[in-house]
Amino acid sequence: MLLRFVFIGFTCLSTGCALINGMVANTAGKFFGSAEAVYASDEDPELVRDALPFSLKTMETLLDSSPENKNILLGACSGFTIYAYLFLQADAEMAEWDDYNLALELRERARKMYVRGRDYCLRRLDVTYPGIGSQLLVDPTVAVLDIELDDVEALYWLGTSWGLAISNGLDHPELVADLPAVKALLGRAIELDEDYNRGAIHSALIPLEALPEEMGGSPSRARQHFERAVELSDGLDASVYVTFAAVARGADDREEFERLLKDALAVDPDEDKSYRLLNLISQKLARDLLDHLDDLFFE
Repeated sequence: MLLRFVFIGFTCLSTGCALINGMVANTAGKFFGSAEAVYASDEDPELVRDALPFSLKTMETLLDSSPENKNILLGACSGFTIYAYLFLQADAEMAEWDDYNLALELRERARKMYVRGRDYCLRRLDVTYPGIGSQLLVDPTVAVLDIELDDVEALYWLGTSWGLAISNGLDHPELVADLPAVKALLGRAIELDEDYNRGAIHSALIPLEALPEEMGGSPSRARQHFERAVELSDGLDASVYVTFAAVARGADDREEFERLLKDALAVDPDEDKSYRLLNLISQKLARDLLDHLDDLFFE
């Protein structure tokens, strides 16, 4: 069914079928919204790695004919963010041991994709709240006040993609300057729906609070978000433990770092299939970090 829609969409791009393009975009928008759950439950990360780029480029093609389709804009935002997080940033972290230049290249690709995802989410919110993109840069605390509960998902993905772009681009001052906007977005999201997607917002706030204190980070707040994320996910999201391990590493706490990674490995990826893909990749990273404990901590 998807291939049929994609075929019609590409054909009409060359023949000017505006009405059919709109129908395809609306149908595809609903499809990509449900496809995310299918990807998330997959047991083969490499299959998803190979499949996602086609889906992402298809969404971008459809947006040419339906630039304000909220479903596809959100799908593009979340899709580019997921791809960068699971398959570029994770690879970059594991490449650091053997090929530092490759790690830098992968991180830069991840940063660019996070920015790409961010821009789609900004467009998504701008459909409902015109001008919010520029408002977020001027007075983010006020800008987010009008955003309502129905848009929590867009808030989450915008804050997540933007925040990850910053954490992977600390050498880009223009990005770091946007940190107040990210905190305002995720702060509003958590205010509207604190347990959204079983603690996803708390998880997104952990790396932000893991930033240096001079950048507004706070180890104690990071721990609070970690504990709440574990509680809301019933301890079944291995990525939460791996993410918080970065805070332990920053505190030079080898014992907690090792315990957190072992907690991640103790999660059964098949117990909750909605976390399966994320857990498999997080556990691969956890094993890699445990293999390099002596490189990370010095006596």
